[in-house]
Amino acid sequence: MLLGSCVLGPQPGAPDYPTPDAIRGDDSPQGASFGDKAWRAVFTDSTLKSLIERALANNPDLVAATYRIEQARAQAAATGADWFPNIVGGAGASANYGSRNAGQVAPGGDRSSEMYDLTAQLSWEIDLWGGIRRGNEAARARLLEAEFRRDAVRTSLIASVASAYIELRNLDERLAISKRTADGREAALELVTARRDGGVSSELEVGQAEALLGQARIAIPITERAIAAKENEIRSLLGDFPGGVGRGAGLDRLESGLRIRGGLPSGLMERRPDVAAASQAYQAAVAEIGVNEALGLPSLSLTGSGGVLSRELDNLLDGNSGTYTVGPRLAGPIFDAGRGKARVDAARARAGEALAAHDRAAKQAFREAADSINGHIKTGEIVAEQRRLVEANRKVAAVAGDRFQGGQSSYLEVLDAERSLFNAELELADARRNRLLAVVQAYRALGGGWK
Repeated sequence: MLLGSCVLGPQPGAPDYPTPDAIRGDDSPQGASFGDKAWRAVFTDSTLKSLIERALANNPDLVAATYRIEQARAQAAATGADWFPNIVGGAGASANYGSRNAGQVAPGGDRSSEMYDLTAQLSWEIDLWGGIRRGNEAARARLLEAEFRRDAVRTSLIASVASAYIELRNLDERLAISKRTADGREAALELVTARRDGGVSSELEVGQAEALLGQARIAIPITERAIAAKENEIRSLLGDFPGGVGRGAGLDRLESGLRIRGGLPSGLMERRPDVAAASQAYQAAVAEIGVNEALGLPSLSLTGSGGVLSRELDNLLDGNSGTYTVGPRLAGPIFDAGRGKARVDAARARAGEALAAHDRAAKQAFREAADSINGHIKTGEIVAEQRRLVEANRKVAAVAGDRFQGGQSSYLEVLDAERSLFNAELELADARRNRLLAVVQAYRALGGGWK
């Protein structure tokens, strides 16, 4: 009983080291964190919600992560069985024919004989050094690690679907801009051609108008190709074959009214499933140190076997056929050439590696959280400036068109103004996309709504 109270190895526990007082860029560290929001409260577009639900139901990576949980659960159950006795039953029958020349049969004895048995064997290892307890602690930590890994895959999947859908809608917007611009430039080409035929414009200006139209037209198939590829990417995330993807309403409301708050730094460590998984991996590795230390010490087992044994099948179950043996067994290594110490050293090294992995995951979490908060703020500023730039270019293009039609300038001014406006409109579409992607980045970086 005294030996059974011993537990070898360090006590598993979550890594404990200081964290920053606040997430960089967060102006309200005491406020409720954006990372506490569930994905349905963040991604409110009905079409996007439907896509995410389909991905959560069918994505192969998430299905595989779920099966890894089942594996870890089964392994934990198998390890838990070490606490209990192991009983094995058996039955046998044999017929023997002995050799007289080999001395197998006594003189005058019968060369033929039979033997029947019905037995059970019991073995129960006493947890002298806490090896079984540490094994169960490690198995439980591995199970929790698998669950957190699944949550990390789920969070990443939600973010991937949302990002891909936002990028798809951005491509739709770029395609609409390209088509609208091409239609306008086609009308401008007709005007310049008519002016040339009337002797007002030159062939050079017609060529410039054609080049301007070609710039917009070539953007259309390029964007359409990107749309098809993005749709196939989304279908792959949904666990489906390539095909089209439905569209919902505009995504402007996805970002409107949201305020990205980091919350308490300690909360980030608890919300991030990848950090929690790294913590459980470390605790499992620490527990396995005790398992390997126990292997180097003597083990005590209670063993026994019993049953019935008879030369005749008719009296196998007779009381006189009963037999049993029972007793403790103590066994341990005497000389193993340092093999046991090497196992313990390897286990300690694995624990050190797991601690370093947790340290990396925690610092990566703070970095991503800071980047997401800063990205959300700065992309908002970029969108505001880009809107003003588009309006300025639109005014310049209108003035350049009026000056050209009034004969006050060449078509070169129109060419430059139209190109600047087209590029500014595309850049505004990309800036709005980046603003929405910053919301997705913040959702994932701050914990993805999982606790």
